[in-house]
Amino acid sequence: MKEESRKLILKDPYCNKIIKVVLKNPYIERHSLAEMTGLSEIDFDKALKRLQKLMLIFELASQADSSVESRVPKKIYLLNPDVETEVKELLKG
Repeated sequence: MKEESRKLILKDPYCNKIIKVVLKNPYIERHSLAEMTGLSEIDFDKALKRLQKLMLIFELASQADSSVESRVPKKIYLLNPDVETEVKELLKG
């Protein structure tokens, strides 16, 4: 894992919150993720973009739950499986 990613996980409280929520709730929808972090919309968006840019968090498109909404895919988030173990270790220590 890049040093920049390590610093972000350990020192940025906003990114840290997002990572912890996604770890506990893989495939979480955007609105649920935003709610569970309790961050302002601006702080949430900035932190999420940083995590995506470093490829720590993946944004995936998923089929909507109801047929009425099926034309609009929902966005879900997942921690990068390649770094998941290392991220868990960083958060423990």
